[in-house]
Amino acid sequence: MIHLRDIRDYVATLGIANDGNCYCGKMTDKKEKSIGVYPLKNSPNSGIPLGGTKNSSYGVKAVSLLVHWNRSPTESEKAAEALQEALISCRDETINGQTIKFIFVAYDEPIPVDTDENGIYEYVIECLVYYERS
Repeated sequence: MIHLRDIRDYVATLGIANDGNCYCGKMTDKKEKSIGVYPLKNSPNSGIPLGGTKNSSYGVKAVSLLVHWNRSPTESEKAAEALQEALISCRDETINGQTIKFIFVAYDEPIPVDTDENGIYEYVIECLVYYERS
């Protein structure tokens, strides 16, 4: 089983945000140029095969990534696009002993969610992480 922390650790390896600016579950201090990994609230059916998960070679984790960048709309959009491109390019990456087979990104581009209370631009990327069951 893959956990949010595993996905956070993978995102931290991409070099888009510093490791200390990648969060899982909650952004505690909302630093600029941060990425948060959250469970996707409306996740699709997992498609468990007959006989249960022991008969499945892969699992799916639905996640939402929040790109909380800076006060520049252009820089923020570019950071979100770079993250989305890196997620789409992911193939057979191993992190914390788990192999991510690929990542399906739900939309063609990051979803702008305006600015936070401090004027920091934010984008959301919704995706399904397909991972190898061990």
